[in-house]
Amino acid sequence: MIDRLDKAKPKQTIKLIVLTGIVLLIILYFPEVIDKTKALFAIFYPLLLGALIAFILNILMSGYEKLYFPASKNRIIVGTRRGMCVVLSILTIVLIVYFVLRIIIPQVGHTIHLISAGFPDMYNNVLTWLKQYSDEIPGLQQRLAALNMDGAAIMQKGLALFGNWAFGTASFIGSVFSKIVTFILALIFSIYILFEKENLKIRFNKLFMAYMSKERREKFYKDLRLTSRVFSDYIIGQCKEALILGGLCAIGMWIFGFPYALSVGSVIGLTALIPIIGAYIGAAIGFFLIVIVDPVKALLFIVFIVVLQQIEGNLIYPKVVGNSIGLPGIWVLAAITIGGGLMGIAGVLLGVPVAATIYKLLGQDVNARLNRSGLSSDI
Repeated sequence: MIDRLDKAKPKQTIKLIVLTGIVLLIILYFPEVIDKTKALFAIFYPLLLGALIAFILNILMSGYEKLYFPASKNRIIVGTRRGMCVVLSILTIVLIVYFVLRIIIPQVGHTIHLISAGFPDMYNNVLTWLKQYSDEIPGLQQRLAALNMDGAAIMQKGLALFGNWAFGTASFIGSVFSKIVTFILALIFSIYILFEKENLKIRFNKLFMAYMSKERREKFYKDLRLTSRVFSDYIIGQCKEALILGGLCAIGMWIFGFPYALSVGSVIGLTALIPIIGAYIGAAIGFFLIVIVDPVKALLFIVFIVVLQQIEGNLIYPKVVGNSIGLPGIWVLAAITIGGGLMGIAGVLLGVPVAATIYKLLGQDVNARLNRSGLSSDI
């Protein structure tokens, strides 16, 4: 036992020295490391995008394979099952995209147009009203004078800030042809993955058996299953939740006679893809849209949204999404903020499942270490 420990110490020392050297090199040449990382990411981006597309399509494909005569032994059905299910999965995504582009996006655009058209007048009216009563509040008149901006200028600045946050440092215009080519390559790569997923699983299993111990391999597979479950449950749950919440909002607004029911319902359904705060963002947009037409109905709309959120949070969300996220609210907000800063809208949507996966894996590792040390994991 002592000899084994003595042999392990030099290996640990070498690993520590190598790790320290790598960290020092990264610190000393940080800008160069960032540039090389970006260049490497750009090279592998089509493959990573293809893997993500394959993951999403596989969720649909697995469902279709359970419906496409699963018990049949007919050679034609067995031979065409994978191809037909892949085609059906792609057609499903195309129909969803068509639905978004045909129905939701025009409504969202119409909402933005209405807000941008009505906000300047509302802002100027509020500013005029404040100036009338500025004498009663010390210092308010000086602050109003310091603004020196009308409603149109405020609106333009707000839209510019949102554009910078939503699309990050990447140019929105970009190279359209390059993006189309990248997407086509990613789609082709994803189709290859789906057709060869069983063979890929066997080959990677051989690779891991050759270079990983049984214990590490089993832990790695367990972590992969957890990651896959978190991402698939999150994607399915959030899409269902957004569709249900947007539909209920539009129907409820139509019943109670609120203006712009379809537009606001579409916006809330779209923003509900962002956990926790998404529906409130959509509600704020709806409030600004309705308050331009009728301030009283705008206040009633807030009451309606609060009631709808209570019903959704206590009855619908636990049934549809359940505990798929498993992430405390503070970390959800942190994941949304960090993801949005790094990757814009894509980071907002993907930041939460990534953070949830890390949170669960880290929690399991911490509990396992505490149990091995004889400490309670319930602290």
